[in-house]
Amino acid sequence: MKKILLIISVLNIYLGCSQKKEENIEKNNLMRTSNNNVEIILRQQLEKGISGEVLNSFDIETYTYSKEDMEAVILVAEKIILSQGYIPPSNKAFSEKVQMIFKRKIDFNLSSKYLYLNFNEKCDKEVKYYRNDKSVDVTPYSYYIIKNSNFLTELYAIPELIDYKNAYPKLAEFEKKSMEKYMEDGEEVKIYKWKDVSDLKERRQNNIQILVNRNKYLFNDDKASFVWLYYNDQEFLKNLLIVFGYTKEEKINELVLKEFYEKYKTENDKESIWNLFFAKSCDGKLHIRKDLLRYIEEKNDKYLSVLSDYIISDLYKNPSYTTEEKAEIIANISNVEIRIREKNKESNEEANTWQPSISRFFYLQNKKAKHLLEILTIMKSHNYWELNYLKHYIQNNELQLEIPNSNLLSIRTIRLYSSPNSNSTYKELTINESELEYLHKVSDWDFVRVPHMVGYLAPENPKKHSFLAEEDFTPKEQKGFWDKLFG
Repeated sequence: MKKILLIISVLNIYLGCSQKKEENIEKNNLMRTSNNNVEIILRQQLEKGISGEVLNSFDIETYTYSKEDMEAVILVAEKIILSQGYIPPSNKAFSEKVQMIFKRKIDFNLSSKYLYLNFNEKCDKEVKYYRNDKSVDVTPYSYYIIKNSNFLTELYAIPELIDYKNAYPKLAEFEKKSMEKYMEDGEEVKIYKWKDVSDLKERRQNNIQILVNRNKYLFNDDKASFVWLYYNDQEFLKNLLIVFGYTKEEKINELVLKEFYEKYKTENDKESIWNLFFAKSCDGKLHIRKDLLRYIEEKNDKYLSVLSDYIISDLYKNPSYTTEEKAEIIANISNVEIRIREKNKESNEEANTWQPSISRFFYLQNKKAKHLLEILTIMKSHNYWELNYLKHYIQNNELQLEIPNSNLLSIRTIRLYSSPNSNSTYKELTINESELEYLHKVSDWDFVRVPHMVGYLAPENPKKHSFLAEEDFTPKEQKGFWDKLFG
């Protein structure tokens, strides 16, 4: 029995060693393959150089980046960030972060290795292979979300990440002997080689810092990495908000808002700051960035003036928004404004900005406003989108008291029925009393006309049965009638 156990133990040890040996061989083969791929791509890049010069002044691209370059970069970049302490999150955690930051969904079941991010156009998802060489007038800033390895990178040239002269000395010698110039379209092209880039070492170090800190901040929640990015990579941080609507970092919010506010003051650029708050998603839906609205409510209310000015001068001219979207936008801005005014009252800081006579939203509600009733009707139909300050303000008639000399005191909400019976279908409207025209009565029901529609108003003390009580008034689908009734 002991001999049998001994034999089994020996076999297990042997099999375990054999398996481990096979795994090591496979791993070494993979590493060798990876290194070979990197070496092949590096050789091609060194041969073509960083760029070319025509007629001693005009720069042209001498190398076209491709999928193969991207795959080589993935291998190099992953090795770098892991060596610098980056901890790849789980697929689930990574997917949630990507969705939250970039509004992109990762399907790990698909064979694709990465998602493409266009920092000039967020809805462009077609993979393009652009090295970010700051030529945004020609190519957009492009980034790549790497699946399974779970990190973000640019498409770098290999010499921008690796000290190739030390890592690949044979290729460094090859570069020295490679061609210096070539002919293209009858013109001589002088090759500007990587070895001749005077600050290549500094570029490489900066690229590595950027690569590591972006990933540590976005996916490891590393605060030190954010500080580094804030002082060294602000354009990337700002684009997280401007392009993708990332609003979870207050310092980024303030950085962008401050910049756009200065443009507003110097160039009257209201639209840029407006689009930060009220953006359209790639499917065309309105996305209200409520984190930003909360930010100006709690931290800095000066930005509200831009939004209010836009409402008065530009909102109803903008075809990008539906009528309901415009009402929802006004509701959200108004909710913040009401809260700020209340805070000022509580702190006895009744600054001119918040005096009733010039309050922007409430200015919109005076007798000159063309869309007042429409706005209020839509707001009520959506229960004010659960915006409590606004809801309380309107339901307590504070809106009507805001401008005593306006015609707001004659505003009322009515139910306009399709027939003189409380069981018939109805539409709830907010109207001005002066716009209500009484035509005639039907068994104590008023048949009335309001702008663009007619219908029945229930009596204040309705009889139990109307003169039509014996008829069938079960609500039915009356599309043609209601289209005619309500326009």
